Amino acid sequence: MPETQKVLSANQSFYQAFNRQDIDLMVKAWAQREDIICLHPGWSALIGLDDIIESWEGIFEAGEGLEIELSDVKVEVSGEMAWVRCRENLFSLSLSGVHASRVFATNLFRKIDGRWRMVLHHASSLPQEMSAEDDLPDEVN
Repeated sequence: MPETQKVLSANQSFYQAFNRQDIDLMVKAWAQREDIICLHPGWSALIGLDDIIESWEGIFEAGEGLEIELSDVKVEVSGEMAWVRCRENLFSLSLSGVHASRVFATNLFRKIDGRWRMVLHHASSLPQEMSAEDDLPDEVN
């Protein structure tokens, strides 16, 4: 399997953990290092596996009915590092109905012992006035 496909598979595993609200899968998606970083939209940076997993536990406990669908997924591989940029289309259920929001994410992976593991997840809210057809640029200058 080409490295690009392996990185995409690792990225998909991260989002499967989110959609299933499975903390064990979430732990497996991340590198077991103390220098890993997670930035949820509007949060301060979380550094280290313990703080990152604790944040996901809180999100899973509070987020009944959350689901992410990805779009505009692009991957780059360079040696032992790879990054994925994508749009997260987040849907949540509440008493008032379905709510949708859009987030731009950059996920950085490092090849450790032959497997791609997340070392950075950085998500930032996108303006709500963007239409669903708006594409992210293929190239970033």
